[in-house]
Amino acid sequence: MRKEGQTLIEMALALPILLTLVVGLFSVGQLLLTHYAVNQAARAAAHQAALTGGDRTATETAARQALAGSAWVTPSNSEVVIACPRRPCRRYDPITVEVRYRAALWIPIALLPFGDELVVRANATRAAERDQQ
Repeated sequence: MRKEGQTLIEMALALPILLTLVVGLFSVGQLLLTHYAVNQAARAAAHQAALTGGDRTATETAARQALAGSAWVTPSNSEVVIACPRRPCRRYDPITVEVRYRAALWIPIALLPFGDELVVRANATRAAERDQQ
């Protein structure tokens, strides 16, 4: 025979675990969404850098436009780094573009090893298709 309050105690024990899993799923979803958006921005920026010979303004604009097209990603939180083995960049030189993105977690979790800030980096490399002017 069940005692009064047994269901309440079982719910009190199971609910924190269930809520932790749900909150964790939101955080993982945010991480995956941001990772995908930053990777796409790095690819778009590397493509633009290859076409323009490593022009900084055009490359940063391409990265920020790609980030602006993504849901829940703020382009102003990004940083674009362009690396070319020589300056000015010559045709067929590899141009590497790194996009770094920082954001706060939607749901801060106190026990995460990286705190409540999300940092995502992505690299993409293309061969320059023309000399930098």
